[in-house]
This record gives sequence, C-alpha cells and structure tokens, in this order.
Amino acid sequence: MVRACLLAVVVLLAPPKVCAKIASGKVHLSGAKTEGLLAKFAISSSGSAKIDLNITSYGMYEDETELRMRVYVDEEWPKVRRLPLCSDKVALSQKAVPIVFDYKGATPDDRPGNKKKSVEMYVARVEIEVPNPPNPHRRPQKKDRSRYFYFTVDDCSLERSYHDSKIPDMLYTISMQNGRPSPGGKVIYEHLPSDEDGIGFLLVLSIFFSGALAMLLFYKLARTIGGEVHVAILIVIVACLTNGLSALCELIHRSAFSYDGHGIYSLDALSSHFEAISDSMVSLILLSIGGGWTLPSDVVGGGLGNEAPTNKLMKGVRNPAGSLLALISSGGSSGDKKGGIVALTIIAVHAGLAQWGRTFDDDFDTYHALEHPPGRALMILRFILGLVFITGVGMVRSGGRCPPSLMTFLTRFGLVGLSYFASLPGVSMFVGSVLPYYQRHQALHWGAAMVQACSLASLTWLFIGGADASAYHRLSRVSHHTEGDMTESIAASHGRRTNMWHLGKTKIRLD
Repeated sequence: MVRACLLAVVVLLAPPKVCAKIASGKVHLSGAKTEGLLAKFAISSSGSAKIDLNITSYGMYEDETELRMRVYVDEEWPKVRRLPLCSDKVALSQKAVPIVFDYKGATPDDRPGNKKKSVEMYVARVEIEVPNPPNPHRRPQKKDRSRYFYFTVDDCSLERSYHDSKIPDMLYTISMQNGRPSPGGKVIYEHLPSDEDGIGFLLVLSIFFSGALAMLLFYKLARTIGGEVHVAILIVIVACLTNGLSALCELIHRSAFSYDGHGIYSLDALSSHFEAISDSMVSLILLSIGGGWTLPSDVVGGGLGNEAPTNKLMKGVRNPAGSLLALISSGGSSGDKKGGIVALTIIAVHAGLAQWGRTFDDDFDTYHALEHPPGRALMILRFILGLVFITGVGMVRSGGRCPPSLMTFLTRFGLVGLSYFASLPGVSMFVGSVLPYYQRHQALHWGAAMVQACSLASLTWLFIGGADASAYHRLSRVSHHTEGDMTESIAASHGRRTNMWHLGKTKIRLD
C-alpha cells in the first residue's frame, strides 16, 4: 500500500508530456460491411482535436477511389448506425478525407495464422484537425458543448460491386489529442477526452473518504485487541480498503495515461476487480445482517414458518457471509454449504463481470458502464440481491421474537439496504432517460461512487456505534454491551463454545 502511494505521488508530480490517446485494431471491409469504426473521442467545448491515422494494408487495395476516413458527431451517430446503405450514411458525415496507399515493398507476414513468408505492404497516413463545434457544411450551426466524435473508414463502392476477395486486411493506429482553449487564447492539447473531466477529482475524494472510514474501523479494532471483535468489522474494512485501492489504481493509470498515451493496463484491470470485491463485500454484509447475522439466535425467528415455501427457498441464502466463514472455520465439516456456495457465487459473479467489462474498453475502468452488457448484467444482479435482502429482513421481523424496538430499526435498515441494491438501476435509468448522451459517462461515475460511499459510511456507523446508537447495537454481537442471548447462555452451560477464530489473545466472533 505504501509503495503504491509513493508510485502515485511520483507519477502525479512527474512533468506532463503531451501525448495522444492511441487506439489500434484491424478492419476488413466487404460488401456486407462497407464501413468500420476506428475510435470514439470526446472533444471539449470550443476546442478541437488533432487526429493522426496510420493504416497498413496487407496486400494491394486495388480500387481506393472511394476509400475514405470520415468523421461523425454524436447528434447524427444513432441515425448513422440505423441507416442500411453506405451512401446514405456518408451524407451525414462532418468530414471526409481520401485514403491513399503508398507501396512499401514485400515484408515478412507477421500476422498470426498466416503461412505466407512475405506479403506486399502498403501504408497510408491521414492527419486532420477537427473543430468543436463542427463546421456547419450546409447544416444549422451545432451547439457549443462537449461532444463525441466518431472516426470511421469506409468504401461505398463495395455495396455496388462485388470484389470482397480482393479486399485486404488493414491494421490501423489512430492517435487523438483533445485541444482545450486556455485563458490566454492558446489551445492546449492533451490526451484525455473531455468525458473524463472531473473523474480525477472524484477518485481523490474516494481515496480519502474510504481511507477515513477504514481508519475509524481500525480504531474500533485496536480498542478490542486482547478482547473480542466480530468478523463483520473485518469484512467492512476489506470493503473500504478495496474501494480506496480501486480509486488509487485508476488514478495512477490515468496519470500514466497522460504521460505515454497508453497508461498501465494491469492497474486499470486491478481497479475494476478491487471495485468488484468492494461491491461483493457490501452485498454479502447487507444480505447477512438483513437475515439476522450477528443477532442473538433467540431473537431471529423462523419468519413465515419452517414449512413455508419462502422459508425453504431462503434457507441458506439469508446469511451467505456467516455460512461461508463457518465452512472455512470448520474446514467444511460444519456450516451451511448452501449459504457458502451462495457467498462464493456472489463474489465470483462480481469478479466475472469486472473481467467481462475489460473486453469492451481498454482505456479506463468500465465496471459500471451500463451501456455494455456486463454493466446491464450487474444491474440485474443488484435487483435480484435486493429482492433476497428485503425478503430476509421481512422474515426476521415476522419471526414473532423480534423486539418492537428492533423492528423499527430493521424497517429503516431494510429501506437503506434496498436503496443500495436499487440505486444502480435507478441511477442508470435516470442517467439514460434524463441526461444528454455526452453527460452520461461522468454522471454514472459520480452516481456509482456516491452510492458506494453512502453504503460504506452506513456500514461503518453500524459497526462502530455505541450501545445507545440503536436497538441493533444493544442486541448485536458486534457490540460489547449486548443484552443477554438466552441460546448462547444455554450453550455455554453445556460446555459448547461459540464459533470463534483466535488471533493471539484477540477472539474473532463468526456468529
């Protein structure tokens, strides 16, 4: 952690180097696919962008008469995607630049899976500057605002004449610099697109806020050294630390990106996975606390009855965190295996969605990017977990042995927990239906960060509050001042020990 912080300071204080965002890939045009998207880039209001495109063709492109690089803006892009014909799409482009190849001779074919020893190599380069707002070109003047620009390569002649077999593979590298006007009137070019404005400040806030919560929990933990502490506090510490580490990794990646135009892919991937771990820990804690974990067993009732279908369905799902820890503590010999499997599944699904999201964007963390399938799957997962959570809370409240004061707390806790699980779909629907497209990326980042911060703050209060904070604090095993647990007293009288880990003289409760 200390080394990571030092690296962050070094990278953040390093002298800036003007570089461009760099994207690369392969495009192969055909009669069925006459155009290929090269990159999307957000340009600041009253700014411009410098674009440098380099294309390498593995073989001669026989008829490059209509081969063009084109520029589209976000106002027209949805319509461009819907239009079936290339000739209709190009009428909406803001700019078109011919692509002309130069012959570079025969070179070794280093493409994977190709048996040819050499191939005829052709290269082309296009350098343009794109203003924002774009030039009208017989259209009404565009509003001066931050705007997404889409860069494509197309050949409309392919939809009129069939010669797909003569079209070679083309590898491209496109670099983009976002020009921001300075107070002195000079345009300053940098690599970061305008949709990343403010995200760096948000990451710094997340680091300090998560660190502050972790320090409060560590202070609570330090006061119990040699005594007794509940493992739930350790889980919340992990959630806070991983949330802060996620922001730290992303901040270092952004800083490195500003230096070389590529960033550090491994740190960006770690940011996504740390965020997934934090989310899964919060979900497990909410599900387990809502299902009665940390409460005395004589308070947690059977809810709707042991034979009720809902109770059978919820058995083992209500307390996934406690079930998993019990299995780990006993080496798998005791504990609810169903609950342990549920806990592992929640963690694995979050990790899988984070890794899946890496396949859609390599520049910045896209774990919560709901325009991609992984983000939408995360929204569905939150909805399902929210239903499980509120059902578990309802079963504890209706158990018949829940004190009235605790019922009031559980009602409020149920609303807070449900708001966490429903917040991501809610933020997504609000951002998607109310805000314009060019503002959604930043709004979604801020919304997701605020939701996670509120949930971590609520859980921190839940585990550091004194006995007078609420009815939960008076009854929960997390507090040292818990009211009597009749079941535990009976177990102690029969010589049975409560489920605990031992770390030196400190006892860690798992029940």
